[in-house]
Amino acid sequence: MSCLHPLRHVLLGIALALCAAAQAAPALQRVELPLPSGVVLRAHWLAAEGAERRPAVLALHGCGGLYAKGGGLAERYRETAARLHAAGYAVLMPDSFGSRGLREVCQTRYRERSVDVAERAQDARAALAWLAAQPLVDARRIGVLGWSNGATTTLTLLEQRRAHPEAGEPPIAGAAVFYPGCGPLKKRQAALEDAPLLMLLGALDDWTPPQPCVDFARQLQERPGNDVTLQVYEGSYHGFDGTAPVRVRADVPNGTSGHGVHQGGNPEARAKALAALDAFWSRVLAARAAP
Repeated sequence: MSCLHPLRHVLLGIALALCAAAQAAPALQRVELPLPSGVVLRAHWLAAEGAERRPAVLALHGCGGLYAKGGGLAERYRETAARLHAAGYAVLMPDSFGSRGLREVCQTRYRERSVDVAERAQDARAALAWLAAQPLVDARRIGVLGWSNGATTTLTLLEQRRAHPEAGEPPIAGAAVFYPGCGPLKKRQAALEDAPLLMLLGALDDWTPPQPCVDFARQLQERPGNDVTLQVYEGSYHGFDGTAPVRVRADVPNGTSGHGVHQGGNPEARAKALAALDAFWSRVLAARAAP
């Protein structure tokens, strides 16, 4: 008897399973948030299941933007939305670049970028206000998550809110950042809003090197009342939480070397970081007693 028939059945079973998984994946809705600047901030929104108020996470993309080359959400953001949704959280992913006619800014030198992290932090403040107004979002349990440029934006957001609080802004229950750029924050000894902070760094990162963030985290930890957790993963480059192999990007001019930067995943560090992230959200977004 030919072995091709059982193989066909196996392949068919795999195809059907993948199809079923794709059909079961939560569908994100597109929403628009008008900003005081006149920009209409587009975002992807995924409500949590259930009829009661649920926690939410505001997720801020990196310098590569939200989208893959084919036009759909990049794998990291699709995976994040599904993971957070499965844990019972709502998710909002603003598109700071596409809303301003840009796809990405990774290949643009910092000083030449038309959208900086201070402007993106204003996007995040508007997104937080939108989230808090949703009827099935618990405004006391909103977290912020960022990668690279979005991580630096997250830290800048915490700095802005500490320096210039606005009446009626929802609290931030916790913030988690993957490989931000901390040099300027460290230099000015930035004071951040008192929200629990998880910082996840790659020891070999030559794009946003870890040492300034390690030093900055220590500055924060020395201040009474600050809740700062720092994780540095050995053998890991920028993007260690992804699944793509490590490669050299000679098109990126903002690293520690003039020859480009390394970017790519580390399976062991990825697993540890995602577990640490899950535990962090479980801690800071846990149900709280009504005031």
